[in-house]
Amino acid sequence: MGGTRDRLWRLRYQWGNTGTRDRDPKRWRYKIQRQYQRARSAVNDRLQAAIQERADRHNEDLEPHEIEVGAQVWLYLDRVKEGYAKKLAHMWHGPFRVADVCGDHAVKLEIAGTPYRLFPIVHISKLKQVKTFPERPKDQLTIEESDRLDFDEALLPEDSWDGDLEEGEYEVEAILDVRSGRKTRYGRVHRQFLVKWKGYPDLSWVDEADLSCGAILQEFERNRVSRNRFDVMQSHEGKSDEP
Repeated sequence: MGGTRDRLWRLRYQWGNTGTRDRDPKRWRYKIQRQYQRARSAVNDRLQAAIQERADRHNEDLEPHEIEVGAQVWLYLDRVKEGYAKKLAHMWHGPFRVADVCGDHAVKLEIAGTPYRLFPIVHISKLKQVKTFPERPKDQLTIEESDRLDFDEALLPEDSWDGDLEEGEYEVEAILDVRSGRKTRYGRVHRQFLVKWKGYPDLSWVDEADLSCGAILQEFERNRVSRNRFDVMQSHEGKSDEP
């Protein structure tokens, strides 16, 4: 009984069955090619149906976009040139102007005149609108200057924002000079500054890493650059006056 069933099954479904090979090789090859084309066509149809079903399912969850004709958009391209790291590459390109809206989920971009060579119709998931900022407000204040309240001044405490010095800390009054200090293992040279302490007559050289007076240090650097420029100008003027 089983042999009869198997024989009937082979007669009904002869997909590439070589058990009943035709005596004519040409006719046999034609049958095999036809069965292969039929199977290939069926697979392609199923693939197209699956792709369309997945696209429809994805589009059902999307909200209607607000991209209109003439709007400017950024285009996401994940293709990176060889030799560039993807995480450091620029992914959003453009901006491009929308030439036409193709349905609810795609638009056509104006590619002509740009260095990009790509298909102009893209899905909205690859786009984001260019943000347009409104103009600055031009309204004039109608409140008199004497009636205005400076909120920053009102919120400031009465005492200084500088905290109290801890035990063993001293306040820097001024920085008087600078010299080259120790050299690190990486070749960097730490500078040392001649510091005058507030309330103490003695001067001392302090390493740059141990200073915590950013404003005083910045003022010293600025004055030092100004003095160097002035000395250079004086030296050039002195050379020009020589016979």
